Amino acid sequence: MYPILGVISLIISIAMAALIIGTTVHSIRKGGEILTKKNLYYLVPAFLNLYFLYFIASVYKGVDLNFFYMFSLINTVFEVMKCKVDGSLLLPICNEYTLFYVDFVMAYILGVVTVILSFACFFSRRIGNFIRVKSLLKNNCDVVVGDSEYAVQYIKNSKNALLLAPDVASRRYADLIKQGIPTVRVRLEPKALSARLKKGGYNVIVFRDAKYSYTKVIETFKALDNSGNIIHLEANQQEMKILKEKFITKADNDFNLQITGFNNYELIARKFVSDYPITKFIPRSFYNDNFTLKGDKQIHVVFIGFGKVNYQLFRMCAMQFQFARQEHGKLAAKPVQYHICDNQAEKLHNEFFSKILFEFDEDFKDCDFPKPEKICELDICGLDINSVEAKKKFKALVNADSFTYFIISLENDLEDASYAQTVKRLMCSDDNYRIFVRARNNSGEKLNELSDRIIYFGEEKKLCSNENIVNNDLTELAQRINLLYNNISDPPEWLKKLKQSDGVSAAELGKVLDEKLNDPENRKYMQSKWAALPYIEQASNLYHALNLPFKLNLLGFDMVKEKEGNGGITEAEFNERYKNSGRLSGYKDYSFYFETQSSNVLAFIEHSRWNALYILYDYKQMKKKVIVEKKEEKDGAVVKTVPHKNSAEKLHGCLTTYYGLHDLIKHKYSELCPGQQFNEDDRQVAELSKIYRYDYMDLDRLYSEITAMGYIIVRNQA
Repeated sequence: MYPILGVISLIISIAMAALIIGTTVHSIRKGGEILTKKNLYYLVPAFLNLYFLYFIASVYKGVDLNFFYMFSLINTVFEVMKCKVDGSLLLPICNEYTLFYVDFVMAYILGVVTVILSFACFFSRRIGNFIRVKSLLKNNCDVVVGDSEYAVQYIKNSKNALLLAPDVASRRYADLIKQGIPTVRVRLEPKALSARLKKGGYNVIVFRDAKYSYTKVIETFKALDNSGNIIHLEANQQEMKILKEKFITKADNDFNLQITGFNNYELIARKFVSDYPITKFIPRSFYNDNFTLKGDKQIHVVFIGFGKVNYQLFRMCAMQFQFARQEHGKLAAKPVQYHICDNQAEKLHNEFFSKILFEFDEDFKDCDFPKPEKICELDICGLDINSVEAKKKFKALVNADSFTYFIISLENDLEDASYAQTVKRLMCSDDNYRIFVRARNNSGEKLNELSDRIIYFGEEKKLCSNENIVNNDLTELAQRINLLYNNISDPPEWLKKLKQSDGVSAAELGKVLDEKLNDPENRKYMQSKWAALPYIEQASNLYHALNLPFKLNLLGFDMVKEKEGNGGITEAEFNERYKNSGRLSGYKDYSFYFETQSSNVLAFIEHSRWNALYILYDYKQMKKKVIVEKKEEKDGAVVKTVPHKNSAEKLHGCLTTYYGLHDLIKHKYSELCPGQQFNEDDRQVAELSKIYRYDYMDLDRLYSEITAMGYIIVRNQA
């Protein structure tokens, strides 16, 4: 009888071992977890198997099996599972039947393993979370403040981020850990944070839906002992302006905390204009040889629905989509025509419409220099989009002499997609249009596969990542341009040597800068100089970088991330379309600025884009009477200057037409050289013509700067 019982026990042990191993392997394959609650299921069978063996050993030894003895065996088995074995009871049967040695060893191992697994399944996630948090903090991870939908999505989209959850409940904390979200529960106070965020140099992300006071977050991180932290707040332009003015002042400019802002809708708009610049799709037949638009061609952008997304898109497109035409041997602006369609009257009234339709004329009605061109043509339509009038209007905008963007953002994805099909049906076989559909796409479906004329954009969950908020490539390009080409007082030695690298191409300069920026301290320096810029200059540099895809596609090129074995065009091929005779002479010939080569067209467009930005940021043209000579001492010498901007009062002399800049230069010359005839060959004129030259020098670096950032330039295949 005893050998049979020994075999039964052995079979039970082998079956349990197989089940535990099978459960673990299945769990790893399915979800990557070794420890799960399923391990608890084996605790009772393992206990009963050991109890069964001790009971058999007791019967064999002839022990009196009364109730109290049977009850005491429970404690004996518990002791075994705690690694305390009572050998006196086991030895007799094991000596008689060797099989029981194997049975007890197997049962013992299973008992200990199931106990360890049972305890571990309760604590493993917390231990794993602790280890991950420690590792992330050592690697200067992104710290997302506050448990919220967007915070969790950001961490899921980013490899090096953790959640700082000051007031999260225990149940929610356990849920976050279960989702694999590295989480730290610590009070939002300097003393408590300092113990966790010892190193400094963290990117701190704060989303609006976390519902934390931005002032409290800034004040808390400002009071930390460490340095180099950068706070990224979800805020619109006006909010950021107020926060910057409050916390970054001349009197309080010595603490090591930088503040930047982002806005989900602006992120959508930024990605839209960089991914889908309108020049990417306009037929090449619409352009002259120098990439001006032909006089009989029209560009339309139709916004169907005007909620938060399309409002931000309109603002971005109005600044970024600027064209030129040629008229009587000169360049002139060719404004895009925008059509805003919504049947809700309150959405058709905002500060940008007021700025374009009324305030623009008021602000520039009494100018000393030529009035800047219109930012755009604006048609506000209080239409029901399902009406006959609306559909007739949309159909009339698409023809052989016009190209039209339809941008649809209504109440939900299904309504957007449905109306896109309606618009497409209206157009029959016409090709001169594209339909862009806002798609939140929370289900993560694959889009943009059914039709090349209907393009989906604006998936917020994909935008909510380190790549878009912290380390956006085009933002970094703007930071690099500021570092290399703007005047920075007392630069560190490494930067001074870079700036003095005469005869080094922009591509080589970019590679050297890459090496320097591998040092975290140098990167912090670049970011600090960027953060110190006035907000308008940050915006100007950023939107200039965002406009690169627009300009490249205007020339018939595009920029894509470089991949192994995937080569782009050469700089010689680029220069076949980028015509610039001025750089050959170092821009000594002043008359070059008024030619109509492709480089002149790009510079003209760049000035129009710059004008639009400053106008929408409430800047006005500076009067001649305040653009006067000033003397200041520099390096022991008296230097005469004629400043033509005042950021505090939002005045700028360059807010005029491209050709009006010539009048500004003449006026500055008359102040510096009173009584002298304006002479294009004068050294002073050459110095003042930097107003023009800066744009051309930047355009000349276009190919090198883009390729130095890890992009390649390819021919437009759209």
